[in-house]
Amino acid sequence: MGESKDLARETGITALGRVPWGTHICLFYRSKTDLLNLLPPYFKAGLEMGELCIWVTSEFLSAGEVENTMRKSMPDFDTYLERGQIEILPHSQWYLSGGNFDMQRVLRGWAAKLNQALKEGYAGIRVTGDTAWLERKIWKNFADYEHEINEAIWQYRMIVVCSYCLDKCGTRDLIDVVNNHQLGLIKDDGEWTLTKNAERIRSELKAREYQAQLQSLASELSLIEEREKHRIAAELHDRISQSLVVSKIKLESLTKSVSGRELGKTLNEICSTLSHTIEDARSLIHQLSSPVLYELGLEAAIADCLSEEIEKRHGIKTELEDDKQTKPLDKDTRALLYRDVKELLCNVVKHSRANKVKISICRIGDQVCVSVKDNGVGFNVAEITSRAVSEGAFGLFSIRERLEQLGGQLKVESEPGHGCKVTMMAPLKLQENTNNGGMS
Repeated sequence: MGESKDLARETGITALGRVPWGTHICLFYRSKTDLLNLLPPYFKAGLEMGELCIWVTSEFLSAGEVENTMRKSMPDFDTYLERGQIEILPHSQWYLSGGNFDMQRVLRGWAAKLNQALKEGYAGIRVTGDTAWLERKIWKNFADYEHEINEAIWQYRMIVVCSYCLDKCGTRDLIDVVNNHQLGLIKDDGEWTLTKNAERIRSELKAREYQAQLQSLASELSLIEEREKHRIAAELHDRISQSLVVSKIKLESLTKSVSGRELGKTLNEICSTLSHTIEDARSLIHQLSSPVLYELGLEAAIADCLSEEIEKRHGIKTELEDDKQTKPLDKDTRALLYRDVKELLCNVVKHSRANKVKISICRIGDQVCVSVKDNGVGFNVAEITSRAVSEGAFGLFSIRERLEQLGGQLKVESEPGHGCKVTMMAPLKLQENTNNGGMS
């Protein structure tokens, strides 16, 4: 997922250069040659940068013509095609399923494609769709669709080029198209030029840089929070909890030596109160920062959480699978992984209606892999992703961002009625890797 952190993407189009994720471009053309000169370099750049590429064609330009042109541009094109990194789809399949244009269906389709790309480890998606098929009777609906994309695309790892044939567009149409895109490309005296100032790209890129800085700051604040929780928990354990235990032991000893009945009863009540206070202190310490995590490691802390929190408190059956390999983690990575596991388990308890949850921990090369799988009601990942963005519910997004700041990644797999599996990958401690000369 290293590519996903890039703030700007090379378009392969000289007039555009590099653009940020979330860029929506309209391309005005007059001939097949225009499309076949401009779009192959656009997709070549995307394929080489690890993006999932989707080319939606029309009758104006067939899939066969696209493939042949791409092979001339990229000798290894068939390798990308065979492994599914580029899809060439007819407009009748993508835009007109059943012969009708359904804006919401198409929007959900793009959300699903993006989610698929991220799940499979691609940096994002790169798209083009030709509109030569577009009929006058659905122009308004399609314009509304373009407007919806333009309003929301800035939030996503997508770059979209929508191509319009100039011979089919009137003056009013051109205005609609330009208004519904951030940038436009048109040929002027044989040269491709932008219809809007390139300063827009620089402004968007600057905004993305600020966004990345905020994400980095949020991740650092999470680490500071975990360190402070651990410090407070350690202080509670070392200074208060232990003092309470010593006081209780002394009182119990004193109780055995006194003869007065009333005094003995009072001392027993004090001892009982101290016992409850000690238990409360231990519970508070555990909520702040698991002592097991720092004393025995991630696997032991997760096992303790499953036993004490999930099984005893919520009655959900649990299973922990560990490959028993050594998994050296630095303190920050260990703390954040444990926090993320607890957050995912909280989601299972609150939303999944599951009666079983399984956590698997294994080592894959120089990374640790932790998966949380439940047998609950499941959900549509694309719909939940879209809803989370619109409603500001960023639970899984926060986990993803924290992992990516560590050099890891997150994968979510779920379907309605089939439970959910969330997989987290994070790097192991580099010092150990260096000393041992590699992974076993």
